[in-house]
Amino acid sequence: MASEIDIRAGRTDDAEAIRSMVEALARETVGDDQQVCDAGAIRRYGFGPEKAFESVVAEREGKIVAAMLMFDDFSSWRGAKGVYVLDIYIAPEARGRGLGRRLIARAAQWGRARGASYVRLSVDQKNIHAINFYEAIGFREGAHDRVFSLEGDAFDEIDAG
Repeated sequence: MASEIDIRAGRTDDAEAIRSMVEALARETVGDDQQVCDAGAIRRYGFGPEKAFESVVAEREGKIVAAMLMFDDFSSWRGAKGVYVLDIYIAPEARGRGLGRRLIARAAQWGRARGASYVRLSVDQKNIHAINFYEAIGFREGAHDRVFSLEGDAFDEIDAG
């Protein structure tokens, strides 16, 4: 039952477990070669003075079985604040218990308390199970957005020329 799983805000001492969940998500969606941050980055940007995201974990019998990272978002088209769910991962043994819906509801509650009116996220295009889940709970794919990244040498050199 989902009720046996407690959802709470992440804490500094959860950093390695959160990192592990991010790594598991990367392995399942991208593959074994996908690099992920270390626990130090989770501590620094999730709990330190350079805080960039909030974390939520789900715990059963003292073991973290899910993690979600989120941060404030803003839509200039909507003229509204929102929540961007960056990562959400549920360990295989905790799936099928309504936990995904509970985590998204937690993101919405967090956002509402901050004046948000929507939740936004990205899904790996091959993650059909996640896509089906998000659509089933009411998410709709954006008709206009494609995600691009500027990183590595391109990021370092953008202002050089």
